[in-house]
Amino acid sequence: MRHPARNSIFFLALIVMAAVFLSSRGTPVLAQVPAAGAGVDPSKLPDVEGIHLGMAIENASAIMKSLFPAGSHTLTSTASKFLNTGDKAWITSMTGTVNNACPGCQEQVVVKFSMPPNPQQVIDIQRSIVFGANKQPPMDATIAGLRKKYGPETIKTVPDPVQYFAWLFDEQGKLLPATPQFGRGCAGSIVGPPLGGDPTHPNSVGSALATGPVTPSSVAAMMRDPCRSHVHVSAQVSPSSPTLPLVHILDIHMSENALDTRDIIAAQKYLDGVAAAKKGQDLKKAKQQATPSL
Repeated sequence: MRHPARNSIFFLALIVMAAVFLSSRGTPVLAQVPAAGAGVDPSKLPDVEGIHLGMAIENASAIMKSLFPAGSHTLTSTASKFLNTGDKAWITSMTGTVNNACPGCQEQVVVKFSMPPNPQQVIDIQRSIVFGANKQPPMDATIAGLRKKYGPETIKTVPDPVQYFAWLFDEQGKLLPATPQFGRGCAGSIVGPPLGGDPTHPNSVGSALATGPVTPSSVAAMMRDPCRSHVHVSAQVSPSSPTLPLVHILDIHMSENALDTRDIIAAQKYLDGVAAAKKGQDLKKAKQQATPSL
């Protein structure tokens, strides 16, 4: 969000809070935008409750509605729009919450979507579960379940007593080994539109692109961040106590960082084009006004 204020385009985040039922990183990497190849197949990418990274917004929204029906569940959404264009607002995220399922327990799923002008897809999913006192699963069984679903972890930390696991995938769903460029905190490191907008830097899609308009050098600088490529998954497993091997809190976070990178570049180029067109119109109008009547 570091762009000159000379352009008059900015985001307005519209928070739709009613129960609406549509409703690390300093190591250099290759300064190259991750290519989509033949396209992203969501079925090959990690998922939470059947919602896959890369899934179209229409499909993900339908699953969220089925997972969080009215009554004992709440489903909310957020939206944003480009104010100085004729574009409609778009959904940026959906949050589903299970209410009063049991004493002391809680579950929430947050799904975030990529921004236009590219087709909107799932770029980030987070699932947080707080288990009630009589429903806490064993640590070993939970960790074994994570490995069965996502494969052998790329890295893990020494229990302290919280245990942290991370997985690295390519966009074909292939599990990758750790590399010197691997950032353990990259799961969930996406850009997305700034909530509330940023009137001081109006022509911006986020802080990843530090200067505007988009140039090869600004893209190269962005791509030094290891979180701007690949698919990342993390899980944090918190026990009830250091001596009791039962899970109290399970937090799973995943993101399609390569897809996010391509989409923010496309969105920034779109805004750059709108700003350039407006500047051209303003110059033309100024010249016409300056022409004396003879």
